[in-house]
Amino acid sequence: MFTFAGRVAPMTGAINVDIPLIEGEAVIDEAVVVGTAGVQVALDPTDDGFGWQSALSRRATMTLTAPTDRPWQEIWHIDIGNPWTVQFEGIPQSLPADGGGRRVAVFHPRPGETLTVSIARPEGLTGDTLAFDEVSVRTTLGAHQRRSTMDASYRSTRGTSHRIRLPSSAQLDSVTMDGRTEPVVAVDGELVVPVLPGEHTMRIAWTEAGEPGLRVQTPTVDLGAPASDIITTLEMPSNRWLLWTGGPTLGPAVLYWPELVALILIAIILGRLQWTPLRTHHWLLLSVGFSTSSWLALAVVVAWLIAHGTRRSWGANLSEPVYRLSQIGFGLLTLAAFAAILAGVGTGLLGNPDMHVTGFSSSGGELRWFADRTTSAIPQGSALSVPLGIYKGLILAWALWLSFALVRWLPWVWRRFAEQGLWYRTPPAE
Repeated sequence: MFTFAGRVAPMTGAINVDIPLIEGEAVIDEAVVVGTAGVQVALDPTDDGFGWQSALSRRATMTLTAPTDRPWQEIWHIDIGNPWTVQFEGIPQSLPADGGGRRVAVFHPRPGETLTVSIARPEGLTGDTLAFDEVSVRTTLGAHQRRSTMDASYRSTRGTSHRIRLPSSAQLDSVTMDGRTEPVVAVDGELVVPVLPGEHTMRIAWTEAGEPGLRVQTPTVDLGAPASDIITTLEMPSNRWLLWTGGPTLGPAVLYWPELVALILIAIILGRLQWTPLRTHHWLLLSVGFSTSSWLALAVVVAWLIAHGTRRSWGANLSEPVYRLSQIGFGLLTLAAFAAILAGVGTGLLGNPDMHVTGFSSSGGELRWFADRTTSAIPQGSALSVPLGIYKGLILAWALWLSFALVRWLPWVWRRFAEQGLWYRTPPAE
């Protein structure tokens, strides 16, 4: 508390006055003389004022009353700090003073007016002292084990120890805090990590035994505190055939199955056409075999068959030069179809199936999910897969079927190609 007594009148001359102290006020300036009547203010003829520092005892309510029989007028400035809540009752407040960003209440009381000041400090709200800002969990599936790594950045208001729960079968590999290795041991998947106040990073690595089954999930990790911006990654082994995914909304999706529905509808339409010897099941088997390896190869083969099937409807109206050009075009299309068949069969037998996985930068070998927040446990992603040998066996069976089907289709293609002449048009018989 600071009190200042400034000269108003007379403009010159000495002034001696005793200013009483407020209840609970203790003067802390050693040069100030305090008597029984209060602070003894003695102004020389040239002094404009006199001030002193005091301390007030802490209390919930304080009452200020302007004197009625004193030769001075009081102005009260109450500087309110951020942690406090202050309410006034009695006289109206004047225009506030500039407190440099803080509230300063100003009062100009008349003699005898009273101001009651109620002071309180709001109770602190209970809440979390630890929060994870970014969390990334990456799991790599192996033939007999899976390795996982969790990178996280956190903020804490105090230093303490914190419990994080990993899968009960997890074998802890390492724990690093801000790049420094910590001697932490996991018991039944539960580990206690040191938490420092401020912003820091941590990395936890562990291993779990087990072979990939029909359904695999990302590890169950309970952070024990709120977290945001969570990325979960699952690296699939190359010897698995991915069929389906599940997990948070923003994540991978296998688009092959809706595309397969579209292929079935197209096969039904093509099977009703009488231009080619292929029926619905032929078109369906042909499309399904190419669909996981090369859609371009499928388009070339379908165009090759339809072009020969519709040849009679428009070939008779061609002039001789155009007819020869069409024969060259049919020959090139046949070579392209043979190359597409070889490429499609080779890719299917030697490569991995393309299940058209998309979503949050995911691919068939790396599945990624994103969750914006969680209260404690990290959302899990899942994937359905079977051994790649099943796919290879199906592609081999399809390749054998296609080879026998081509034995039946190629004579028909040759007849359509040569029925009007290989190079020179054969005149129609009369």
